[in-house]
Amino acid sequence: MMRNLDGVSVYFDPAHFSAETLERIQTFPVTAVIKEMLFHTLRWSDKSAEKMPVEQTFFQALFLLCQEQMKQKAAETFTLPRVTHPSLVRAMDSALVDPGHASLTQAWHQAGMSERSFRRHFLNETGMTWQAWITQARLFHAATLLAEGQRVTDVSAEVGYASLSAFAKAFTHLLGQSPVRFRKSQESN
Repeated sequence: MMRNLDGVSVYFDPAHFSAETLERIQTFPVTAVIKEMLFHTLRWSDKSAEKMPVEQTFFQALFLLCQEQMKQKAAETFTLPRVTHPSLVRAMDSALVDPGHASLTQAWHQAGMSERSFRRHFLNETGMTWQAWITQARLFHAATLLAEGQRVTDVSAEVGYASLSAFAKAFTHLLGQSPVRFRKSQESN
C-alpha cells in the first residue's frame, strides 16, 4: 500500500451534483475514515467497480461520506468561480498557472479584449471583479501549498504577498482561520 502520497484527487460523476455545485472548484479537508477509504480504493482496478457489488457499495458509501463532508464544510470552505466565455477561460487558465504573478493587464491581453470589455465580461460571468477573483485564486493556491506542509512565509511570497501580515489577514478573512492554524489542521487530517 502506498502511503507516501502528497495528495489525492477524487473525481465524481457530475450527474450526482447540482449545476451550481459544478460551476465551482471545491476543496475540503477529509476525515480519517475518508482518507483510509481512499487508500483502500487503490487495490481495485478502474473497471472493477462496474462488475462487483461490494466495490459498487464501497464507492457509493465513499461518495456519500465525501458529499456529507462537502456540505458540512461548505461554510468554512471557499469556491472559485469559473467562466464559459473562451477568451475569459484563456485568461483564467493563464492566471491559475502562477496566480502570485498574474495581473489584470496580463489577463485582458490574454483574453484579447480591451480592459473595459474584459472587466465587464468578467463581472457578468463570475459575479465578482478580477481583483476579488485573483485574490481568491491566490488564497486557493496558498491553501493547497499549506496543506502540502510548506512554510507560511514561503507560501505568502509564492502567492504574491509582499507582507506576511497582509497575507495572514486576507487568508484569515476568507477561510476563517489563520494560515498557521489551517496548515496544522491539514497536517492532522
